[in-house]
Amino acid sequence: MGTQNVIEYNNRALPIEVRSGKDYTIHSAMNNCLANSEYQMQEGIVFANCNVSRKGKVTYLPIYMVMFLQKDSEQFVLDKIEF
Repeated sequence: MGTQNVIEYNNRALPIEVRSGKDYTIHSAMNNCLANSEYQMQEGIVFANCNVSRKGKVTYLPIYMVMFLQKDSEQFVLDKIEF
């Protein structure tokens, strides 16, 4: 199961999904958004019980890292995380 939202990030739409369970890498709704060129979404973020990783256009982050999405002046704090 998961919940998907879209936020504005660096003046563009960024899909974010929170996933539970071992199948966190299965996210067809996000894949459809990222594949549709009309949406102009270049990457997505999945928060789950996982380690930091990236596969294609999707970055996987542990759920506790959602705290870094707090707004810090003009950009989200997520900009300061190095992968």
